[in-house]
Amino acid sequence: MNPADRRLEIADLVRVTGRVDAATLSARFAVNAETIRRDLKVLENAGELRRIHGGAVAYGTLAVEDRVAGRLSQRRVEKRAIARAALAEIPPFGAVFIEAGSTTGHLAGLIPDRGDLLIVTNALQIALELTDRSRSTVMTIGGRVRPASYAEVDAWALARLADLRFDVAFVGTNALDPGWGLSTPDPAEAAVKAAVLASAQKAVLMVDHTKFGLRAACRYGAVEDVDLIVTDSGVDDASLADLRTRGVAVRLAEPHAADVRPVPRPTPLEEL
Repeated sequence: MNPADRRLEIADLVRVTGRVDAATLSARFAVNAETIRRDLKVLENAGELRRIHGGAVAYGTLAVEDRVAGRLSQRRVEKRAIARAALAEIPPFGAVFIEAGSTTGHLAGLIPDRGDLLIVTNALQIALELTDRSRSTVMTIGGRVRPASYAEVDAWALARLADLRFDVAFVGTNALDPGWGLSTPDPAEAAVKAAVLASAQKAVLMVDHTKFGLRAACRYGAVEDVDLIVTDSGVDDASLADLRTRGVAVRLAEPHAADVRPVPRPTPLEEL
């Protein structure tokens, strides 16, 4: 198949499926990865698609939100490694915020049993885990609980956040595009995320590589609004260079041996 025909077929696949994977395309057309990258770049320049890490999406494709219970088992090794790398940002004392999310949720299980921290969260399952295993003072901000993320949102949550200040906030995101910024599909969750960033002296974004290059409907901040991004080594070099050019510190997490072992069946709390 000549390059023009191959690119036409790739463009058709994107229009039909909304997203294509570079490795799958390489196998489908029996060409190397560099050829596929070149094809995707040509198609992006022609306005046929938008490249993301590992492939491409159709223009207008937005990040979607799965229920957090399902996300807990996805990319567990990477998320656990990100949590370990972010743990170094826990202050010696003071107030921290841990946002609802599957990646930030791994952090709760790693926090040392200390009594000198105030830990605030908008996630019921994180609050329960911390209360069971830590001497830290644990608070939730209250509000309506969203079924998709189990995050507390809306007026009660925003009112509480307006009166709080955190030494460090550990936050997640559904989508990260260096130009568009940080975004999420739900406006109520976007408002809470923006309020958390405004309340934090230091914001640590915990995000795996699959969220890079995506955009969701509701933008709540720029990448420059966070002080440190902790991610895994799957992020492409171009994205890392872009972030660092913007003055954002990036820490790459490496898997720990304990994270690679077989995953036990989730506990009832994890399945909340």
